[in-house]
Amino acid sequence: MPSTSIHELAIQQIERLSRRGFQRLALPVPLENAFEQSTLARRSERLWLEGLVAIGLFNAYVLVDHLLQGGRSWLPLQLRLCIVTPLALLINLTMRWSPNKIYRETSIAGASCLIGVVHLYLESNKNAASSAYAQVGLIVAVIFVNVVMRLQFFYALSASVVMLASDLIFIKHDHFLNSSEKLLGITLAVCAISMTVIANYSTGREERLGFLMRLRSEIQSKELSFLNVELQRISSIDSLTGLANRHAYELQFAKLWSGAVSSGTCLSAIVIDIDHFKLTNDTRGHLYGDRVLVRVASLLLQGLRCKDDFAARFGGEEFVVLLPGTTEEGAAIVAERIRKLVEVAGSPALPEPGSHPRLSTVSCGGASCYPSAASCKEDLLEAADKALYQAKALGRNRVCWGELAIRQNQPSSSSRRHRISVMSDPLPLTRID
Repeated sequence: MPSTSIHELAIQQIERLSRRGFQRLALPVPLENAFEQSTLARRSERLWLEGLVAIGLFNAYVLVDHLLQGGRSWLPLQLRLCIVTPLALLINLTMRWSPNKIYRETSIAGASCLIGVVHLYLESNKNAASSAYAQVGLIVAVIFVNVVMRLQFFYALSASVVMLASDLIFIKHDHFLNSSEKLLGITLAVCAISMTVIANYSTGREERLGFLMRLRSEIQSKELSFLNVELQRISSIDSLTGLANRHAYELQFAKLWSGAVSSGTCLSAIVIDIDHFKLTNDTRGHLYGDRVLVRVASLLLQGLRCKDDFAARFGGEEFVVLLPGTTEEGAAIVAERIRKLVEVAGSPALPEPGSHPRLSTVSCGGASCYPSAASCKEDLLEAADKALYQAKALGRNRVCWGELAIRQNQPSSSSRRHRISVMSDPLPLTRID
């Protein structure tokens, strides 16, 4: 289910459980499963620890009771220590493995009912004091189930009903209590069960409300983070061409420059300008000019080599490409590929039948350097920009390459001339010194 639906469902359940009066505690299946998964480990650990303490106290009571009785009867000791205690320890041990809800709640409820029934069996119908004492033991068992162990409401209510029914049966057959005493015992049991069941319901309600509010907060935080990321992405994208905008370019340029300084690798920049773009706007209109920009931006992306290459709209009809780890030779190939793609692809079709659009071409100016702490990234862009103006001055639709005033850790100029001379371009690649 989508997170938005879960969010809406959680809000609905928070509103429902926050209403006054009795509300069904069970949540819709997705939320109930999430609640169980979220609380499983913590709940199992709590049940194990509290159960271990309760078993220890129970056995201490059994020994004290046996001593106070003067050791006259061994049956209570045998039933409690040889049957009830091992079974309780076994069930308690399984809590260490975080069992599923049905087993966890049913086993604890069953063990608690067994303890209560055994206590009624051992203490009822012996004498008046013992019969009254049996009622106290039953109430303790009910408090243990509903308040101490805090079984989930349905299981706590079921265990309480079983123990109340057992109490009614034993009281009915008790010959040492008169009618008023039996009524008082039943009233005490009903009151204790009612109050502890209400307390159990309130605890379960608050536990689920707390889970739902945490879930709502988590979903809202995730959605807010997603919206922030999306907003940051949108703010860094040029809405017309889909390329990175000027702000994103400046951030990426600083990042690539810093990385090149650290790694000692070459960084190349290519500035690209659409030829005669103002004339296209004036003759065909700005809407058609926008289509030309979109077409060139798409072709520019196709001319890049890998995900590390970065392209942005620099402003108006001008674009810039940053090529990390790329020397002059590789960058010149990329620039020429972009120029050729635009030249071959031409301009977008015109809406008028029979019209032939002016072919769009681009001029490219590039520069490369090995960044260092002593150099400035603006020098790289300035050299590429000067090369662009030279390309336009030489007739447009060509690639020119600029030189920085100071270039460090570069191959010799003769080697560079050799790499450029082997390129078989239809238009010459011109160097500006």
